[in-house]
Amino acid sequence: MGIGAMFKLGEQKARPNVYVRWYNAGGYKSYARPLGVGAALVKSNWGPLGAVQTIEASDNDPATLKKLIGSGLVAELLEEAFLGGAVFMHTVRVGNGGAKGKLTIQEASAGNIELTTKYPTSRKFEVTLRDALDPSKREIIITEEGRQLESYSYEAGDNEALALTEVLTKSAYLDVKKAKEGSLPSVVSQQLIGGSDPTVTAEDYTSAMPLLETKFFDSLILDTENTALQASAQAFIRRRIQEGYRTSAVFANDLEDDFNTRIQKAKAFNDFAIIYIGNAVRTTTRVLKGALAAARVMGTMISGTYKSSLTKNTIDGAVEIVGELKSQEYIEAANNGLMVFSLNSDGIPQIDYGINTLASIGEDEDEGWKKIRRMRTRYELIDRIVRKVDKAMSNNVDNNPDGRQHVITLANGEIDQMIRDGGLESGAMIVDPKTPPQGDSAWFTFDNLVDLDGLEKAYLAFGFKY
Repeated sequence: MGIGAMFKLGEQKARPNVYVRWYNAGGYKSYARPLGVGAALVKSNWGPLGAVQTIEASDNDPATLKKLIGSGLVAELLEEAFLGGAVFMHTVRVGNGGAKGKLTIQEASAGNIELTTKYPTSRKFEVTLRDALDPSKREIIITEEGRQLESYSYEAGDNEALALTEVLTKSAYLDVKKAKEGSLPSVVSQQLIGGSDPTVTAEDYTSAMPLLETKFFDSLILDTENTALQASAQAFIRRRIQEGYRTSAVFANDLEDDFNTRIQKAKAFNDFAIIYIGNAVRTTTRVLKGALAAARVMGTMISGTYKSSLTKNTIDGAVEIVGELKSQEYIEAANNGLMVFSLNSDGIPQIDYGINTLASIGEDEDEGWKKIRRMRTRYELIDRIVRKVDKAMSNNVDNNPDGRQHVITLANGEIDQMIRDGGLESGAMIVDPKTPPQGDSAWFTFDNLVDLDGLEKAYLAFGFKY
């Protein structure tokens, strides 16, 4: 037997030797919340219904977005989220029904094939089927409004319909519903007909929300300013928080309301997890109002570290404020949880104050919850400690003084790291003195837990002397 043979905890060996074992002394991997992950519920003219489609920032060009999720407001919404800094967007196309476009190509005495669009859509695709330059091949070209989207070549012959079926498995636009073996006639720009977009109701948005429950996302946006739908989304966000998912949502007003009504709508949410935007900015490409403003702000918020503040954060590409407020209105907005845009000292549009809609704090809240930065710092702290404690419990830590101290040491390691990072000023986890441990349960609380804010208000007193 070599020196340093293994032993198990509590084992007594028969022979004299030096025995070793190793164990986890508390070095679990640190957890940090993923940055840049958002979610969106949208109506669109393209994409899968009733499914989550994860779109990446690398897809942020008009052609790719149109290929994945369609055109119009939905594409602009994702563009703005990505311009703000979002990395991934879990996107759900809402709606019910609709129809797929269809086209049947057939030879009277030979093969036939029925093509359909992949999804219900009003988009008009055309198909050209013809001989390729290589005499042994045929080709299919898929176009939309004269622009080529895809083309595929395949072997010509008596089994052409089946060869075309196989090659179209690669298509992002068309499916084959049925095919009969045989050759096919040439066609030029034949349109798939009968397609239509799904109908979209408020219930469709509500029923789509649970589809996001299996996904992590930092914040949610909608493609609508409908107050009832925003309230439904708030209920969904609150349920997610109750279930242990620390998340938020960003909504905005469509600017049809007067200022006092916007204030009242913000106050109606009264929620640290809901941000509500009350005016708009014009960029070099479009006006960011309503859902588009929410998308840009959400992208900016979720892409920053937990210490990032939105206060005085300039809007890239913005040139003017739409719906600029009076001085007193800016004060009212700040006091009532309405996020608004203002001009900085260089005349560039900025987020005036990084606040959420929490205006009247509840029994379990404090003033810090009103600030987006502090909300995100607290989310980060909770997630880090929850995961450290969970890891320790998974390793059969005992509910005795040593076991509880082990858990406390792990948690306080995270707190110390966040103090070094500049997210916290102080804090320590302790056993709750009011609730003694018993059985398999232990209660912990925190002593002097103080999270940091940014310096956002400076008061300068000039003492002049003559």
